[in-house]
Amino acid sequence: MTWYLGITTTRHIAPEPGAEKERGEFAVERQLRALGLEAIAPRKIEFKRQGKKRHAEPITSPYLPGYIFAEIPAAVFTKAIQCRGLSATLMAVSAQEVRRHVLPFLSKVQQENAEAQRIIDSRDRAAMCQFEAGQALEVLAGPFADRVVKFTGMVQAAHDMHPMIEAQMEILGGLTRMKIDPLDVRAAS
Repeated sequence: MTWYLGITTTRHIAPEPGAEKERGEFAVERQLRALGLEAIAPRKIEFKRQGKKRHAEPITSPYLPGYIFAEIPAAVFTKAIQCRGLSATLMAVSAQEVRRHVLPFLSKVQQENAEAQRIIDSRDRAAMCQFEAGQALEVLAGPFADRVVKFTGMVQAAHDMHPMIEAQMEILGGLTRMKIDPLDVRAAS
């Protein structure tokens, strides 16, 4: 069997009338698997805070937008390229390149997703934070507006209604720790 790299549409496709739409890569993956083929549209799980939410939530998106890997035997090739959302032009990937690049990449993606799933299952809000320790954050509101602070972590005291960002800022030559509402900061540019 031969591995192929296929180009997909990034449009959202409804699997059936009235069903929830899914991204093109994931729809093609589902259709190819329904044919009994090994198809992989690598996914990445990132933790992002959206809108006015104070917590970062897991967001699943394609690792390679518009592409899918599939192992397709010659006997079902014509059936496979008829999948809705898949371009009829597929690039064959040599067995050597599959072993050298594709499989290690897919293995790394799988490890990253396993770690993200562990964080989701344990509901570890600190690990879901979209900032990394030591990252510079710009304060948007409050007494320290327009200042840059250094992120140290997420904390939630018993009396807090939501988690707060713990940060450090240099004031008068010394480092001062402070708590800031997650809605009042963004990554410094």
